[in-house]
Amino acid sequence: MFVEVLQNVLNPSSLLLILTGVVLGNIFGAIPGLNTPIAIALVLPITMIMDPVPSVCILMGIYMGGVSGGLISAVLLKIPGTAAAVATVFDGYPMAERGEGTRALTIGAFASFFGGIFSSVMLLILAPLLSKIALTFGPWEYFGASILALSLVTVLAKGNMIKGCISLGIGLLACCVGQSPIDGVAYRYSFGSMYLRNGFALVAVVIGVFALPEIINNAARLKEIPVVNKVEKKFFHMLDFQSIKKNIRTLLRSSVIGTVIGILPGLGGGPAALVSYAAAKKASKTPEEFGKGCEEGVFASETANNATTGGALIPLLSLSVPGDTATAVMMGALVVQGIALGPKLSIDQPVLFRTIILAVFVANIFMFLYQASTLGLMAKILQVPKMYLMPYIAVFCITGIFCLNSNAFDLYYTMGFLVLGYILDKNGYPIAPLILGMILGKNVEENLRRAIVYYESFGKCVFRMSVGTVLFAIAVAVPVIVLVKEARRIQKEKMTRR
Repeated sequence: MFVEVLQNVLNPSSLLLILTGVVLGNIFGAIPGLNTPIAIALVLPITMIMDPVPSVCILMGIYMGGVSGGLISAVLLKIPGTAAAVATVFDGYPMAERGEGTRALTIGAFASFFGGIFSSVMLLILAPLLSKIALTFGPWEYFGASILALSLVTVLAKGNMIKGCISLGIGLLACCVGQSPIDGVAYRYSFGSMYLRNGFALVAVVIGVFALPEIINNAARLKEIPVVNKVEKKFFHMLDFQSIKKNIRTLLRSSVIGTVIGILPGLGGGPAALVSYAAAKKASKTPEEFGKGCEEGVFASETANNATTGGALIPLLSLSVPGDTATAVMMGALVVQGIALGPKLSIDQPVLFRTIILAVFVANIFMFLYQASTLGLMAKILQVPKMYLMPYIAVFCITGIFCLNSNAFDLYYTMGFLVLGYILDKNGYPIAPLILGMILGKNVEENLRRAIVYYESFGKCVFRMSVGTVLFAIAVAVPVIVLVKEARRIQKEKMTRR
């Protein structure tokens, strides 16, 4: 089996696909306005014609490269290419202003590699253990895990919780369109249309609600050519051993923080980087240097945001629960491939399971090698006008949607989701809950119905002592606690005004 795994990943075609994914993800992560989920959504139609292993290779390459790519524009432009690179701006750009941009990028590239490898090791250790635990789960436990993930994503996603719940509700409603699961006796919300009987294609929804609105948002800035700080010309940018030794505690602390936060649904690299940055500042002997070009700040933020990648893959592979928006979109691609994510993946398809983990390791290595040798090139890519990039991306998206079923109707409802996504985004509604609701909605409904059939009623499900009941209780309690705290905060503000 081990030999087969090595053959799957270390053959020339797979390595080329991983490298292609890393390059594509790095470019999408570096250019403000583009991001990792958009890059994954762009290749979704292509992966549908691939075998599972090549599909996994290019997706993991995009994921690892995309999260790290935001570093470049954060340091050189003071504009984070991705939300994960927000904290990198705090010290990365001041370093560039005083002529140390190359140093900041070198630190960021190594820190990204360290965090990615650390979380990959945690993925290798924890995913199989969590899968074994999950094998004891029944439908009620799976329902509890899924509903907890949806609860957390509404509370933790950007924007207020009410808007997160509304966005989640839209995703769950969209998931209900088509034939009812388990019994298959009814076509819901099809309005007599044969085209809606199969529901909405996940790829079309993701591209419509996530990728295309971002292209429209960039339309007003098509002719902007940013002024990029210079990067020192060098064949390979490698950090010196003394700097690594000096900051090893920060690297380890930030890796742990990033991995743990990555496991929690709905957070991702942005919050992980901010928490890690705050922890590094608190532990530092010179906290006053943070925000003025402190190397430790770049170490902390870039290590943590890349450590979330392996962390987010742990619940995805072992519980079929995505950890962030990128893994949610990736989950859609893997499901289309017929890959049954969850605890049985490691048992029924052990070769594929280990192939995914090895692809993550290789993608992190390629990401570091690519970044360390092309920092100057990536700086020039930032200067490419968006008027040349956005039309091609839009064409690829539309063509990919049409190729799903060779059906023009898919384009019609994609345009509807485009309008919906644009309106939600402009009014501060988070998109992540909508996508996760669309993906997990089917699991929630199927497992709830199976649990009710097995235990005879919903009340008997709730009042039986099990892991599912605990997870369900936490899912209900978390939003209530947040609402109570928010109400108290508002009440205190009113009292202070008086």
